[in-house]
Amino acid sequence: MVYSEEEEEIMVAKGCQAHIKAGKPYQGYLGQGLTKFVFCGRYNNTDYAILQCKRIRSRDADNEEDLLAELEILHLSQYFLDSFYKRGKEEGVHNLPIYHTEMKWNITGAFIGKLTQKLADAPNNGEEDLRSLVFSCFMVLPLLPIGALCSEIKFSGNAEVGVNNDSLGSAIDAYAHHVPIDSMYEMIISDIQGDTNGDSGYWDHGKPAITEFLELHKCNKFCKALGLDTEVPPLSLSNTIRKGPLRIGFD
Repeated sequence: MVYSEEEEEIMVAKGCQAHIKAGKPYQGYLGQGLTKFVFCGRYNNTDYAILQCKRIRSRDADNEEDLLAELEILHLSQYFLDSFYKRGKEEGVHNLPIYHTEMKWNITGAFIGKLTQKLADAPNNGEEDLRSLVFSCFMVLPLLPIGALCSEIKFSGNAEVGVNNDSLGSAIDAYAHHVPIDSMYEMIISDIQGDTNGDSGYWDHGKPAITEFLELHKCNKFCKALGLDTEVPPLSLSNTIRKGPLRIGFD
């Protein structure tokens, strides 16, 4: 991971916190997942999504640690997608979805930023919260298309193995199968979602979750074409369970 002390200006929609309770996108507030809020920002004349953890679940230090962990997981996910397509090329599988067009992770230009000035104080009880950010650290991601022409698709759940029937969904299920094999049964990726015009979770349930995935996954045509169905995992995986977010990054 590359660290920079360079100071740059990022614009964040004003008063986003005041619109969270409405529960729908409005004036810079874009939405929320299980653990994070998303706001609209602008950097280098381009719109971006600004993410921070929910305050009820995190302190400032936790927010920074979790955002860094999620960024690392995003890059790992793209690494395994690259190796998935490399496997396809080596196995002569030419009918996978178009690389970097139909299947890619939203990491191009993504980074973690930190405020150089002190955060505004929280409002008193009964006062409107006019702040844009509640923590000093924030994640910046490319803003995906939103609106009536785009629809979000959930390909798998946090604890549910994907069982998709269309070509794109089947390829994503095969990619999910590829990850534990390519990681030597050290990792799986779940809760895969995206939008059809273009919070994956980072909670780590350890080896039992990998074992359960391998037991529940049903190989499809892509798995078989890629030779994933012939891969045999070790007779037993460690029963070590890591509690909480995955906070092991790159050295």
